[in-house]
Amino acid sequence: MKVRVSRAFSFLTLILGVTGILASVIYFSNYDANIALVNKVNTSTSTDFSNYDANIALVNKVNTSTSTDFSNYDANIALVNKVNIGTIKIDLRVIVIVYNRAHSVLRLLESLNRADYENDNVKLEVWIDRSINGTVDPLTEQTAREFRFRHGAYDVIVHPQNVGIYGQWLSTWNPNNNPQEIAVILEDDLEVSLHFYKYLKLVHSKYDHYPEINGFALQGLSIHHGVKTWQSFINYTDGQCVYLYPVLGTWGFSPSRKNWVRFLDWYAEARNTSDFKPDVPGNVATSWYNTFLAQGKTNTMWSMWHIHFAWMHNEYTLYPNFKDHQGLTTNWMEPGLHYKANSSRQSNPLLETWEPGYENMPALPARLDIDGNVSSPPILNS
Repeated sequence: MKVRVSRAFSFLTLILGVTGILASVIYFSNYDANIALVNKVNTSTSTDFSNYDANIALVNKVNTSTSTDFSNYDANIALVNKVNIGTIKIDLRVIVIVYNRAHSVLRLLESLNRADYENDNVKLEVWIDRSINGTVDPLTEQTAREFRFRHGAYDVIVHPQNVGIYGQWLSTWNPNNNPQEIAVILEDDLEVSLHFYKYLKLVHSKYDHYPEINGFALQGLSIHHGVKTWQSFINYTDGQCVYLYPVLGTWGFSPSRKNWVRFLDWYAEARNTSDFKPDVPGNVATSWYNTFLAQGKTNTMWSMWHIHFAWMHNEYTLYPNFKDHQGLTTNWMEPGLHYKANSSRQSNPLLETWEPGYENMPALPARLDIDGNVSSPPILNS
């Protein structure tokens, strides 16, 4: 088996691909406060939250600090446990996170309306973050509220205060409420394939029982993470339509529930350890994190914590491997937190046609290392 490196893209595009994996300027001082709100939203199917105002008041009582030590984390978790848990079965929860790009979120929402959900019970949630000063982009909110989702329940949730990318990623899904549901987190500059849910149902059904698989990436294009190979894309060519890779993909990510719970629990403690750094030897993400550390901007890279946790526990993310880097998502790489300039084109083509052979996924997907080489043997514990 051989892994070939594709260098068909310019260095500029490579830089864009790298920065797409990271979250840029974020502020996560109010992360804990948002935990309480997510439980209320995730357990309701209407936008009439009868206890919403009371809950926000409680949240503000629990966490009024703007420091990053999260001293009230445990108190807020206790509050979360008191929130009523809904009983309505949800097969798929789609979480869209957005700040101030109305045109981007509309494009994503329209692609979600075109997708095939196989008549399953779907819940679509749009989470809108506030600025540091507490303001909400009016056009983004208006666009989200005027959208009509044709396939199930739909909610627009405006965070009560700024939570940043950390809060958007780590507090908008409560994996404990409905253990059977599939959740997927989508940033607003993405677009989904018609077949993204068919793929998610298949891979969750086939691989959820593997403890080493921490989730499922939807992107068709990803860089290597070796310090000498990161300026090239993974191009696994052994015929399998999926492979395992040690680093998650953030252009659409569907966590494995048990792994996500363990990660969140670990992160809640690790972030309070003053001398701890989530380094990973040989991974280029470590040098990026250390650069941010020197600049006082370590809060701009939430994914480093997940990368470290996956490395520490020998976990992998499952990636699609379709022809020509077709993905279940594509990234428009627009100006915002992730990019400084508009690339005016998609990162990769979307998967347009679902072939019956895709459902014959390998019981033991190939495992690649951070340089894209196939690890041996590709054995997982079930």
